[in-house]
Amino acid sequence: MDYIAVSISIQPYDQDIADMLVAELGDIGYESFQTEPPVLDAYIDATLFTEPHLKLLLNQYGSGSFLSYKTAFVPEENWNKDWESQLLPIVVTQGKGCSVSAPGKHSMIPVLPKVTYRLIIEPDMTFGTGHHPTTRLMIEFLLELDARGLVRNRRVLDFGCGTGVLAILAAKMGAAVPVHAVDINRRARTACTENARRNRIPHKVHAIQGDAAVILNGRYDLIMANIHRNILIEEMDTFVRGLSPQGGHLLLSGFFTGDTDDIVQQALSRGFRLEEICNNEDWASIHLFLS
Repeated sequence: MDYIAVSISIQPYDQDIADMLVAELGDIGYESFQTEPPVLDAYIDATLFTEPHLKLLLNQYGSGSFLSYKTAFVPEENWNKDWESQLLPIVVTQGKGCSVSAPGKHSMIPVLPKVTYRLIIEPDMTFGTGHHPTTRLMIEFLLELDARGLVRNRRVLDFGCGTGVLAILAAKMGAAVPVHAVDINRRARTACTENARRNRIPHKVHAIQGDAAVILNGRYDLIMANIHRNILIEEMDTFVRGLSPQGGHLLLSGFFTGDTDDIVQQALSRGFRLEEICNNEDWASIHLFLS
């Protein structure tokens, strides 16, 4: 399909405004977002784009920051194909190591370093393939837990699963079957299911379309959530109720380093213990434990 790319300039830049814009634009059909302050790029199916609706939404933010925008038409052939052709496999060598490659892209570099976990993920610009710093941070945390024996036979949930990178990796590490992968987006559920099949573990990952309420259907030893900061804060009580009363780990990412203190404070007030904070570029991830 063809897309419209909308570049929104936020002056002065305010992360809270950017987060609110992402949430509201997502509600009206925008599928993918990239932030390079002070600009937020948002993408929507060209058939769904309505400029008056966009203007009405942006006008709501006139009191705090000045918002301006420009649009560009992105033909279908330039959307995923050009993007896919530039993707190199990513390799994380921590612990037993993990690589994430697109189908047929193994030859893009001569030899991949030896790793235990090799994931094949069909690229999708809407949800990513592990190349974003936040996903890499989550992979590193997961490899660390695996090295400590805290993934095998444990009940695991990936909230906001996208293409299923983290859920599939946990399944390959021997997590209890099935690993639950939850996303509010129907396309994400389909992508995750197809990627689980692509990695020959279709029975080990159960993709579910739904919101955070799904977390309350089970008691998990490990919950992973790589999603917007506002959602992480809003659902902190849900994470508490969804973790095992015998103790559970919570891995969070999807936010900037400047948001770390707020998220940690919210977690500590619910009884979590801070295990570790890691940064990559301007992004952060947090490992918490609830006993």
